[in-house]
Amino acid sequence: MTEQKNNITAMTGKERVLRALSFQETDRIPWVPYAGVQTANLIGLTAEEYLKDPDNLVAGIAKAAELYHPDGLPVCFDIQIEAEALGCKVKWAEKNPPSVHHHILDDVALEDLVLPTEKDGRYPVVLEAAERIVSALGDQLAIYGLVCGPFTLALHLQGTGIFADMNRSPEKVDALMAFTSKVSMDLARMYKERGVDVIAVVDPMVSQISPRFFKKFITPHMTRVNDYVKTLGVKVVTFVCGDVTKNFELLCQTNTDGIAFDENVDL
Repeated sequence: MTEQKNNITAMTGKERVLRALSFQETDRIPWVPYAGVQTANLIGLTAEEYLKDPDNLVAGIAKAAELYHPDGLPVCFDIQIEAEALGCKVKWAEKNPPSVHHHILDDVALEDLVLPTEKDGRYPVVLEAAERIVSALGDQLAIYGLVCGPFTLALHLQGTGIFADMNRSPEKVDALMAFTSKVSMDLARMYKERGVDVIAVVDPMVSQISPRFFKKFITPHMTRVNDYVKTLGVKVVTFVCGDVTKNFELLCQTNTDGIAFDENVDL
């Protein structure tokens, strides 16, 4: 095995990431920092200045590429973009992504929501940045487009009432998840059209539910999103923050190409 590895030709970061996500041997382990608002600090900006301007996003990712020597980078790490475009109000912080502080489903019915277009909210900002980052760095690095996962987006839209509805109104939760899945898939398509190599479905709140509810509400919709992304001809990975240990095996059954997790999971 050692001799075989030594014979592997040196790869670009992009090749390294895509081979790893295809379960193929690589010359070394790929390094993909999920660089988020921290990149704003690299160029001396606040989170709001950074996340509202495509020029700043491009500059921040370019700086991260220069300093970190990664094999891949995300265009933008902000999983409030879809909720904001759908009408949720967000609160900005200086060094963190915005947080949702008003849920749109408090004001309107689910059936009155429509999928965001490329002109809504900050979609134009991240899509322009994606196209420019792919053009500048995409020949060497794997560029990731991040979308908010269906369950986390459902919480953004409805709030914590969704947990009670899992018991008392499961059909309501399922309808909401069907809608949020469409939002995730639609933004994934937009990113793919800008040339990204990987879609990361970021769904941290699935760490907060039981395996029973995961199977019932998450598995069918997350699998549908992952299957759709694969039809676009790009890789799909699932990113879950928090202690997702109890649901880790279930995550592996959603037809994803890879799973990203944090220090809360004991290897």
